[in-house]
Amino acid sequence: MTNGAKTLILGGGLAGVSAAYHSKKNSFLLVEREKDVGGTARSFQIGGFTFDFTGHLLHLHNPYTKKLIPRLLNNDFYTCRRDTWIFSKGVYTRYPFQAFTHGLPPHVVSECVLGFLGAYMKGIPPERRSRNFRKWCFEVFGDGIARHFMIPYNEKLYQTSAANLTTDWCGPFVPTPDLSDVIAGALGAKDASGFGYNATFLYPRTGGIQALPAAMARGLEGLLTETSIKRVDWRTREATLSTGDVVGYRNIISTIPLPQLLKVMRPLPSAVAKAARKLKCASLMCLNIGVKRPKISEKSWIYFPEPEYPFYRIGFPMNFTPHVVPKGCSSMYVEVPMKLAKRLSRATLLKQVCRGLEKAGVLRKSDKLPVVQFLPIRYAYVVYDENRTAALKTIFSFLKKNGVQSIGRYGAWKYSFMEEAILDGKKAAEAL
Repeated sequence: MTNGAKTLILGGGLAGVSAAYHSKKNSFLLVEREKDVGGTARSFQIGGFTFDFTGHLLHLHNPYTKKLIPRLLNNDFYTCRRDTWIFSKGVYTRYPFQAFTHGLPPHVVSECVLGFLGAYMKGIPPERRSRNFRKWCFEVFGDGIARHFMIPYNEKLYQTSAANLTTDWCGPFVPTPDLSDVIAGALGAKDASGFGYNATFLYPRTGGIQALPAAMARGLEGLLTETSIKRVDWRTREATLSTGDVVGYRNIISTIPLPQLLKVMRPLPSAVAKAARKLKCASLMCLNIGVKRPKISEKSWIYFPEPEYPFYRIGFPMNFTPHVVPKGCSSMYVEVPMKLAKRLSRATLLKQVCRGLEKAGVLRKSDKLPVVQFLPIRYAYVVYDENRTAALKTIFSFLKKNGVQSIGRYGAWKYSFMEEAILDGKKAAEAL
């Protein structure tokens, strides 16, 4: 048996590294299966391009992180203003769809505005609105916006019926405009820059998003990489590593996906095992693509709600910083629902993606693609269904009684962004 640590941190993603960073006065051991920290906030250098696991952008709202992150990055970053669009009905419209229908076919604009007006006139107060996401979309946005964007886009992303989702995840992630916003946006008379939590963002000048977790981990002792957790005996508070070593611990801060944590904590009480089986998520395939043509787009990212496009979102890292592409080149990440991706060979999937990108005017048939990287992401989006809340209550009660904090986007089994992961790690460390 190895010497025990007071705190065992599972996973070196952003939340785990933050927990370690904020635990300097406590002895800890952080176990990470990859050779580098960062989790899905890692980056890759391929053929002169730098790519991330899809779009990872720093939206800062908290006074603490507004000071911490610039210091960690030595002020070596760009501050970007979001330039985000939706492509549907063959045209580009501003994000968010519900506030900017100008440019769509007239009958679509009419359906969206009149539908919103009808919902507005009904005046259902927030506390009386349905928790069912599909019903909520009609109650809040009306028939047009619900049918033309809200329902098809989210069904594409979550890969399930909107009727299976609750509204518990919406919060700041689904901006709700007022009537004047909708009318002004339909007339093309409103600025789109201020809507939503992600109107501005930071991005490291070089190194991709991994520059942040790497900076946070620099100088920390107690990091054990290329090692995974094989078993956690929650009764004796001992953990078995992939090296065969057994580590005693007092507390665990887990940032690995919650289902993975519960798998290594078996045998579980029957109620906890039953709750674990109710956790659902959506997986995706990220295609990172290098293009041998400069500035293929000025946009930050684009949403695609319609089923004829195999992807639901694409983004352009070279517009976050010019230092992630070779001279004369562009880059993009393309997010494809795993339900589609797993049915196709990678060659066929790439052909379908390129066909869709050409149809949207992003790529040309003559474009050369010197780099194409396929990155499957098993845990991409937590599905907020009617079982989630009760299941988490049972699971977290069990974990708390046994000295385990499960935090971060996938540890807490929630929809969150990078700043929240950092704050989750800080809070978990301080709780000890």
